[in-house]
Amino acid sequence: MKYFINFLKGMIIGIANIIPGLSGGTMAISVGVYEKLINTIGNFFKKFKETFKENMIFLIPIGIGAVVGVVGFSKLLDFLLNNYKMPTQFAFIGLILGSFPLIFKNANKNGFKKSYLIPCVITLVIGLVLTILEKTGVTGATVNSFDLNFVNIILLFFYGFIAAGTMVIPGLSGSFMLLLLGVYGAILSAVSSLNIPILIPFGIGVMAGILVCAKVIDLLLNKFYGHTYYAIIGFIIGALPAIYPGFAFNLMGIISIITLILGFVASYMFSKLDK
Repeated sequence: MKYFINFLKGMIIGIANIIPGLSGGTMAISVGVYEKLINTIGNFFKKFKETFKENMIFLIPIGIGAVVGVVGFSKLLDFLLNNYKMPTQFAFIGLILGSFPLIFKNANKNGFKKSYLIPCVITLVIGLVLTILEKTGVTGATVNSFDLNFVNIILLFFYGFIAAGTMVIPGLSGSFMLLLLGVYGAILSAVSSLNIPILIPFGIGVMAGILVCAKVIDLLLNKFYGHTYYAIIGFIIGALPAIYPGFAFNLMGIISIITLILGFVASYMFSKLDK
């Protein structure tokens, strides 16, 4: 049962990573696995032999779930966002809001200091700036597809590294960074069509980005726990408007309120489950 729950958590994280404006890191916090995930990945090669089995038992279900979320739901999400954007976005807003009690509990487990508000305000501003960029449609020159050559292989690795580096930081969306770089559509198309030659260099970049950034965040949590968590809170709050789709007082609006509540309850319950 524990492995299936971790699989479901991984699936939610994976789905979040393909939605511009939504962070996989935020969803990892929402379902209660963020700290353990960052610690496990960031210290994967530390005491490798002693911890390998335990680490893999934890990581494999989440990893498989994330892959299923990305590959299996890319077309479904594209359909939902194009046809039922408001209820879909409200469901994810509910997932984020439902995680707030856990986030604040974790952030203040060693007590609260006024200095924590400094990184919170800084990241809040960064999150709001990214939101404004998304709402005003500021993106790079759009790339619709890739020809497989040496330059593009390097670029795909770079895109994967950037996307992964941001997606492990709650409140920062890896998909949105790809949107800013102008390659979101091309990458999503490669994922949904399982274009393996394109996905291999991109996937290697993703793995490298996750390993490097997870290590950095793990070090920050160890040395500046409260400051780091409040920086995460700032990112999350600042990024929330990016996924707000607007509201209409009609049947779709009522459904959206229901999906918001369901998302909130699901997130809250997930955060209470065994980590």
